[in-house]
Amino acid sequence: MTSRARIAVLMLTSAALGLAPSDARAHLFHAAYAPPENQLTRDTRLLQLMLDDPSERFDLAHQVWDGTTRVRLKPGGFRRWLVRPNEPGMVFKADYQLHRWSGSLKAEAGRIDREYGSDLTLRIETGLAERRRDAVKAALREMYVVLLRELLDALWLHLDQTEVAARLYPFVLRYYTVSLEGYLNTSHPTAATTARAALDAMARALGDSETGTPPSPEAFDQQRRRLLRVVVGAVGPS
Repeated sequence: MTSRARIAVLMLTSAALGLAPSDARAHLFHAAYAPPENQLTRDTRLLQLMLDDPSERFDLAHQVWDGTTRVRLKPGGFRRWLVRPNEPGMVFKADYQLHRWSGSLKAEAGRIDREYGSDLTLRIETGLAERRRDAVKAALREMYVVLLRELLDALWLHLDQTEVAARLYPFVLRYYTVSLEGYLNTSHPTAATTARAALDAMARALGDSETGTPPSPEAFDQQRRRLLRVVVGAVGPS
């Protein structure tokens, strides 16, 4: 992974990274635990909701995709969208310093296309223009396979920094759940079971600064490779 890619994938919201490492670890195996959001996963979730909306909000979905509009669900309203002017989100990057980020799903797909020679941007743009939700979703899944692999690579590089690893790992969970887990659960249940087992095993391999338990690099590497192998096999090219 290039240094540019490594910087790009570590976009962590300030609110989520406000969790102390022990707090993050305490929630890893809790059934009600919701992994943290950043602007990238938030936009992805909203785009997916619009794609599934019976009123076919493809025009608004395209604005979320290209970052010209930020959208949030209104409290108490179902499928009602509050459109606001584009505004930068607060994110962390590879140096763990707070930055303003005004990126977009389209920009991130474009980076991946340039880095890896893929055609995600074209496929998603075409799918949105032709109102083919399944084509858009398929390309988004492939995009998140790349993002997940990059984030796991970055986590691997910081595995010896237990507190940093504990803060990064919840975003591995979020990248998996926001665009991959639902598809695997419904279309590839065996792969979904294997993926979840690998994620849980990686969490156990992180180490714990409070108890002095060191990380287990060999176990972590084995499980991250297992996760990526099963996800790529189910989703397709990455």
